[in-house]
Amino acid sequence: MSPVVPVVLLVALAAVEAAVLPQRVWVKTVWLFVVACAGVAAALLLQSQHQVAGASAAAAAEQRAAEVAALRGLWSQWDGISRALPPAGEAPAARFDNVEDALASLSVKVAGIDAQIAAFKSRKTWRSIDADNAANLAEFLRQHGSYRAVVSCPPGDVEAYAYANQLSNILRAAGWDAHGPETTAGEEGAAMPVSLYVRNPASPEAAKLLADAFGRFNIPFQAAIAQSDAIPDEATVELYVPKKP
Repeated sequence: MSPVVPVVLLVALAAVEAAVLPQRVWVKTVWLFVVACAGVAAALLLQSQHQVAGASAAAAAEQRAAEVAALRGLWSQWDGISRALPPAGEAPAARFDNVEDALASLSVKVAGIDAQIAAFKSRKTWRSIDADNAANLAEFLRQHGSYRAVVSCPPGDVEAYAYANQLSNILRAAGWDAHGPETTAGEEGAAMPVSLYVRNPASPEAAKLLADAFGRFNIPFQAAIAQSDAIPDEATVELYVPKKP
């Protein structure tokens, strides 16, 4: 209900009293005029205050919208930084319905970037083959035919998976029938290099070729015999990338 309504009711009541109580006509007239003026003045004052309050609310809403927009812009800048770093888990969706949601989303983004920076620092010590060595290794293998190989690593190990994936890509670039990285549990040990598994130590040619190539390009490895039927045929070799100590 508008604040003017109670004022009008009070003025009406005062007017009735002014008309009934005074005995003289001119006194009634003056009293009615005074009551009417007071009522109009009060109504105008209340209406003015209502407009000021409405304008203040609109200004406050506009200010909060500007704050949300600023926080959204800051979140976008942090998101651009995040995209340049290694991923570190799936980030929740950001919300900007109000200032509180925007601040919460920004806080989550900053925490996520902290995790990404930590992952980036640890990635500096990840095993890898530099681009020139990888290209030369692929070219060397390509000159000696195509073979079948399976590349594997421990489950849940991001660093070992990345190295195994690089080896798989090198073999595929050399024209090999390379599969993986597959996840498998292997025998772990301190400072273990890549294990080159064969089913039969007398074969295959692929194992000899890989051993020669790894030696040429300084890629640490060790030869091993596959347990039971882990390798389906004697012509296939397996490269197992163990967990980094």
